[in-house]
Amino acid sequence: MNNSITTIIPFFNSEHCLGAMLDSILAGDVVPNEILLIDDGSTDNSATIAKNYESKHPNVHYLSQEHAGVSAARNLGIRQATGKWISFLDADDYVEPNMYKAMLDSVENTNLSGCVCGYFTEKDGITTAYTADFPATITGEQLLEAMFLNDNVRGFLFTRLFSAQLVKQNLFDTDISMCEDLLFQSKLLCNHLSDEFGYVNKPFYHYIQNSASATNSANYFNDGVFKYKPAFTQIFDVVNKDYVWASYNSIIEYSMYTLLQAYKKGNHAVKEQIRLLQIELKATPCQHKSKHRIAYEYAPILFSLLSK
Repeated sequence: MNNSITTIIPFFNSEHCLGAMLDSILAGDVVPNEILLIDDGSTDNSATIAKNYESKHPNVHYLSQEHAGVSAARNLGIRQATGKWISFLDADDYVEPNMYKAMLDSVENTNLSGCVCGYFTEKDGITTAYTADFPATITGEQLLEAMFLNDNVRGFLFTRLFSAQLVKQNLFDTDISMCEDLLFQSKLLCNHLSDEFGYVNKPFYHYIQNSASATNSANYFNDGVFKYKPAFTQIFDVVNKDYVWASYNSIIEYSMYTLLQAYKKGNHAVKEQIRLLQIELKATPCQHKSKHRIAYEYAPILFSLLSK
């Protein structure tokens, strides 16, 4: 059975982390047959690092494009991929050495369309493992729902191994800059709801989260449009389910909470964003409005200042 893997890693100015990711992959029990490093117009030393790995490892290939975003970089990788399976990783994270072996073992000698595993988050020196209580195989419909409802799965690409046949039927929307991975998978899975995917109940991927002061630098709008809305508008077109609406409402409410925290700390420049988010909250259907939600819609700043 052909179990070749193409791993696609877009990067942009990643000189401080790209080597660590590549070292973790190359130290694996199973090493991908093809590692495509897609340089999205880096201006630092990233290209030199990538080319150095390419010169030492025949399965590592460096490709470049003018800066066009992660979606365009992934699309370039998809077009160049030759493996039976495709994996998407981020340059600023790292993987456990047994990740690919465990995932290949899950799909070997089966008709599965891919595999999903658990992950770790790394934040402020704290490592947290996330794994779901799923059987060894789940359907595309179950995976689709879990992406929106289950924090142990979520819409991450990096915990997936997809059949290249499925991936090559789809491309990333290069006009979407937020939740592009969730949109890509929603479109893919809604056409393969009855397909089966392996699930490995172990965390293998280390997702590095930066705890830089998000509350002081939060920017949730592009030209007056809530940055998550373009992706979700398309997702609603293909998966118009209550759980998708619940997920979107959760994102809006958490964004409002973040802005209000920034406002309370003295960053009054976010006031315009708070106003725009009020409009988005009022315009978005919500079946069960909490007291917080109602306050966010009608008097968010007053509510925040009166709250502990």
